[in-house]
Amino acid sequence: MRRECRCSLKAIVPFNRNQIKIIGRFPVFLFALFSCAFYINNCKAQEKNYIIGTVLNGESDAAISNVSVFITNTSRGTVSAANGSFRLSGIPAGKYDLIISSVGYTTQVYSFSSDKLPLNLKIYLELRATELETVIVEPYEKDGWEKWGSFFIDNFIGTTEAAKLCKIRNYKTLRFRNSKKKNTLTAVAAEPLIIENRELGYKITYQLEEFSYDFNKQTLSFLGYTLFEDMATDIQHIPKRFLRERRKVYNGSIVHFMRSLYLKQIEQNGFEVKRVTRLPNTEKERVKALIRSQAQRQARPNPDSSTYFNRILRQDDYQQTISDYNLTDDSLVSATDNGQMQLYFDNFIQVTYKNGIEEPGYLEYAHERRKLHYPRSIVFLQNGNPLTVEKNGSYAPPSEFFSSGYWAWSEKISHLLPTDYDNAKGH
Repeated sequence: MRRECRCSLKAIVPFNRNQIKIIGRFPVFLFALFSCAFYINNCKAQEKNYIIGTVLNGESDAAISNVSVFITNTSRGTVSAANGSFRLSGIPAGKYDLIISSVGYTTQVYSFSSDKLPLNLKIYLELRATELETVIVEPYEKDGWEKWGSFFIDNFIGTTEAAKLCKIRNYKTLRFRNSKKKNTLTAVAAEPLIIENRELGYKITYQLEEFSYDFNKQTLSFLGYTLFEDMATDIQHIPKRFLRERRKVYNGSIVHFMRSLYLKQIEQNGFEVKRVTRLPNTEKERVKALIRSQAQRQARPNPDSSTYFNRILRQDDYQQTISDYNLTDDSLVSATDNGQMQLYFDNFIQVTYKNGIEEPGYLEYAHERRKLHYPRSIVFLQNGNPLTVEKNGSYAPPSEFFSSGYWAWSEKISHLLPTDYDNAKGH
């Protein structure tokens, strides 16, 4: 049976706007000196792409120091000073989520667009309520990491070649709950996970908001806020092996696909998209019903029938037909009034990346014995709602995009790149 994976590395969490106040936006003055107008306007454009603010305790109004303030899924982040102040500058164009996080406090999320910059924010953090495990019907498991650590690593970090050089430094902060009633495994972390990816050269701070694996449906969902830090001490001289591996991971990824959609260049960038018709495997459903009936009657199955039943049960739950025709950019995305792209399609599509080849580890994951071929993924929109796609490859709502096949295996933390990654530069 194939696993399907809803992997989302960006979560939109509601927040109380009363806890984040905009003190003011700074005016950008126009200068009339024609000879240096371009230079001045360019400087002003750079100057205004920043956010400053102060982080305060919501109860006492006292300043909170060492609070993480970062733009999720990017390399833009800082911490608050002793007086609670912070500054983030050099913010590229686009729409983002600003994350304000500190251990012991409830995380705040502030969505903003770069065309609203600069911003001056006053942020109030509320103390996080202590969870009383004694009243939980299903408490966290003792020795959870010993029981579930390998499973978590495989499904969160991944089983790619890059995953072999990834390490969670503070894995002991993770706690696991295995629900017998729902047949699901969930994981929580008391503090952000610190992950070193020595294949791509990133130190990742990952604030885990959700990790859930449904054993019945064999589906995975994880959500969180991510800050990247380049492990190279000199950003202008990043080791060539990091640059090489980053480009390798980027090519054919979901971010690469979304950026190609935004630019309407899916074919030029090596992607082939076909419509998929998926129908339930009625014979498999019939066989399942017969087996249940025999079990209820405690009847002994016919040996010939058992052989046939086992062969049918090994089939996929669905029978699918791939169209002979490629879908065009215009049939998938349309421009919106605010400079974004909207992605929508019915049912399922198959995305094939024809400029690359599968990693050998995928065949083991998929339990397939064949030659390696182009990476293929089946995608559908979880609730049938369109996605908003940004130029940098980010998309919302992230939980709407559901994939199986190669992306379900490859799009894990070990292959994660920041949304401000520039493939031409390699960082």
